[in-house]
Amino acid sequence: MTIETIGTVPLSNRGITMCRGCHADTLVSILDLDVQPLANELLPSAKSPESSFPLHLRICATCGLGQVGEFVLPDRIFSNYPYLSSVSTSWVAHARSFAERMTRDLGLGASDLVVDVASNDGYLLRRFVDLGIPVLGVEPAQNIATLAQESGVETLPVFLGVETALQIVDSRAQPRLVTANNVLAHVPDLDDFVGGLSVLCGSHTVITVENPSFLKLLRETQFDTIYHEHFSYLSVIAVRALVARHGLELVRIEELPTHGGSYRYWIVRRGFGFDDGTVEAAAKREVADGLLSSQLWVDFEKRSRTTISGFREWLDQMMESGSRIAAYGAAAKGNTLLNAARVTSQEIGLVADGSVEKQGKYLPGSRIAVVAPSELAQYGPSEILILPWNLASEISVINAELVPDAQCWKAVPTMTRLGIS
Repeated sequence: MTIETIGTVPLSNRGITMCRGCHADTLVSILDLDVQPLANELLPSAKSPESSFPLHLRICATCGLGQVGEFVLPDRIFSNYPYLSSVSTSWVAHARSFAERMTRDLGLGASDLVVDVASNDGYLLRRFVDLGIPVLGVEPAQNIATLAQESGVETLPVFLGVETALQIVDSRAQPRLVTANNVLAHVPDLDDFVGGLSVLCGSHTVITVENPSFLKLLRETQFDTIYHEHFSYLSVIAVRALVARHGLELVRIEELPTHGGSYRYWIVRRGFGFDDGTVEAAAKREVADGLLSSQLWVDFEKRSRTTISGFREWLDQMMESGSRIAAYGAAAKGNTLLNAARVTSQEIGLVADGSVEKQGKYLPGSRIAVVAPSELAQYGPSEILILPWNLASEISVINAELVPDAQCWKAVPTMTRLGIS
């Protein structure tokens, strides 16, 4: 029998009563998703016990940083991580383009060093290796760090903080480029992490940080990207204030289509870079578009509740009509959606995923079995729900090849039937 425990005691007051960005006590509730299991803690069996924790999004009315409370240590979330970045062909293409551009624009060569924080399986650093640039990955998930090392990417299996950064500078040098893609949101102690970036940052260092836009999340009802490992939800206003406290300066903003709408933040040592005007422009847009407006927060909660109930109604209708439903993509965002709608494995029979780290396991909460994509055809679904909607175009093509008669759907922001573009 499965025993479920619920943890309700926070490890700190960050994200609950104190902003982890600017330390103000001006946090306002936006969306309470009740208690949910850890979105990336896949289960070894359908009967494995699991724990659930409060999942409650708040915003700092002072600096515009979104955040959730801390109930588990990062070691539990990240020590054995199931996500492999190289599984997504579009993300690998994004990495290749970035590596080629930065090598060209910064004039990187064999005497330079590129450090990638949260380097995953080395998907980005391999592109720099191919270009003849020395690299170093920092990846706390031992299972994934091992994969990177086996592919020829030197990787430290640790978290980045001030201590780790000092060790890197001591043993190697200050890097010419530091990259941190989709990791700043995963850090409970922003001061230690950004302090580490500051240690790595010399007078000629460029730091680029990529993360989804919190304003996009709010305006486009991307509530499913809220989960426990995303401790923070970033805005230009918040990042600018955060890095400034550590002797750094945000000098450029680029808008990216990745993950439903992201920013690339360009950061340098204060006084060693040129502000091209994009930072102030982006900050003004955030204010103009309502980031700090209580009306946007209220509207976001209403739309999120409507999305959840609309998905639940669609699923009930499909079940009543006798449809056979599967899902594709055992993504964390999918687990937030499924658990918010109280979905079970009796309703969605399985979820296919290309990551071998996830196959053979079960989604937390819903306990849906994760299988290899090749098993979709054998299951024969009439409907396939694409959970990582940001990759819907890529996955629709895969599904059309595997199960050509099945209809593909996505649930966020509304139930939508997908075609192949």
